[in-house]
Amino acid sequence: MKKTLLLLGATVLLSSATCCRKDNDIPEPAALPAACLLVPDQGMCNAAMVRYYFDPIEKKCKPFTWGGCNGVVPFVTLQECLDCGCER
Repeated sequence: MKKTLLLLGATVLLSSATCCRKDNDIPEPAALPAACLLVPDQGMCNAAMVRYYFDPIEKKCKPFTWGGCNGVVPFVTLQECLDCGCER
């Protein structure tokens, strides 16, 4: 019984450490960190600041233009997006 629980625990731990799948399917939402699932929104202001988001279909970090207030900014820098671990 202890071996079964230990094996089950190890399996859960290893499967939760994986951020993205490498096949051609869209990654399951549970497999991605929350920030990788945020849909960017430029907001209502008129500034033009480059920010980043993760595109789960193309499986890569992409830039978008943020207006400077409100909206949704998943990642401030490209490095933050890359550190998400989903782009592989």
